[in-house]
This record gives sequence, structure tokens and C-alpha cells, in this order.
Amino acid sequence: MGVRIELILYSVVNLHRETTCRAFLRTIETSRTKSRAFFATHVKSLCISYDIYNDRTVRIITACQGVTSLTFWVIPTPWQTSIVRIPHEEIAAALDPLRPQRLSVLLHGILGSPYPQFHLSFFQRITHLSVINKWEDWTTWWGFEALPCLTHLSFDLRVGPRSLDDKVAYTIAQSLHAVLSRCPHMRVCVLLLIFDPSPKFTAAKITHYMPVSKVDPRLVFMGDSEPFLDREAHSLREARIWRMAEQAVDIQSSSGGGRQFPSGL
Repeated sequence: MGVRIELILYSVVNLHRETTCRAFLRTIETSRTKSRAFFATHVKSLCISYDIYNDRTVRIITACQGVTSLTFWVIPTPWQTSIVRIPHEEIAAALDPLRPQRLSVLLHGILGSPYPQFHLSFFQRITHLSVINKWEDWTTWWGFEALPCLTHLSFDLRVGPRSLDDKVAYTIAQSLHAVLSRCPHMRVCVLLLIFDPSPKFTAAKITHYMPVSKVDPRLVFMGDSEPFLDREAHSLREARIWRMAEQAVDIQSSSGGGRQFPSGL
């Protein structure tokens, strides 16, 4: 019974603070009861969301090569705030052998700069991708069609109390259209409208600027007033987002263009 509980305990590892990171790394490197193979085999979901530019991050990723759900939020930090920092290349090299299927990312220079290099082997098994970066980042990214297994994709859009600027709406519309048109195998593309008091108005403005008369039914707009609550790739809330989006796509595909606005997040 104790072994089973231990396997469950280590199947999901959330590292949101440096103290937790140090404690987990100490367990990996000094445990007398668990080998390196244990962590490589049994850690299936890993969340890293702190200042990642240190050698502890590289050592943890290297030890947990069997993850299938990865949350990797690179928090931007000025280089001068840390005495010793690990270059992007070393972190990317540690990530390279991983083959996650579900990925939630906030990327700043990792796995390619200024945008991710989606042709890398790291991305080849990803089915569900959540992009937490701001719209100014992801609208410049390209190559999503290089992800052979991608079926579910979501982007964050922080709107706030003011309505979306027309130029911003145009840029976002063009980017979403490009992604959808280049990825015919994709089932769901979600735009999460964060802190938006009028999500239907925002959705209408964005779809107005799309260069097609009928908006792709795979595109789903969803309002989100609590974006920092359980957005890890393995979280139940993330699974609910995908499930609600799938249902909306089914309805939109059969209703001849009517838009659905899932609620309940």
C-alpha cells in the first residue's frame, strides 16, 4: 500500500518555488530508497514555474525524462539579478530528450528565439499545447503545422476593462486564421479571453477581421476571469477547458456558423 501511495505522490511534481525545487532535487540526488530510474519512470507530470536559470533546473529535467505532461513557464528575470545563470542552450539541451504529449508553456527564448522552433524533436508528440505568452509573442510565431500530433491548441489574450484595439484585433485575426488554415489536422483552437468584461464583443471584433466569410468552427472563444487558477498541463481545469471547447466545436460544426461561448471556468 505504501509503495502505491508513493508512486501516486511522485507521478505529479509541481515546482513553483526555489525551496520546493531544492528539496525535490535533494531527494533525487540523495535518496537511499529511490534510484534515478525511479524518477525517470514514475514522474509523469512536471510543472516548473520559477526563475529557471540555474543548474538545478537542468538537473531536475535531466532526471525526469519520462514526463508526458509538462508545464514550463519561463518567468522573465533580468540577468543581473542572479550571480550565476544557466544559458538557454543548456536548458534546451536538457529538454531535448523529453517527448511530452501535453504542454503548457510561457516561453522567453527557450527552444528557439525569438519564437519556438517547432520542428525540434521535443515537440513531435505534443497533442495539447497551451500558450500562456502574451499576444505580442504568439502572433509572431509560425510553424505550428510542423507539430504532427497537435490536435488541441490554446492561446491567452489579456483584454482587461478596455475594448480591444482594432489593429490588435486585426493582427490576432490574421494569426489565428493562418494557424487554422495551415493545420487541417487540428481539432480545437481556443482563444482564452482573460479579464474581458465583454467576451462576445471581443470575439465579434476579431472574427470581423478574419479574411473569410465563414469563421472556422474549430475556433472557440472562452472567457476566463481566473487565469492563474490551475493552468498546469495536467490540471483538471485544463482538461475541462479542452472538454468544453470540444463540445463547442461540435455544436459550431453542425449549426452552420453559429458561435458558442462556453462558460463555467
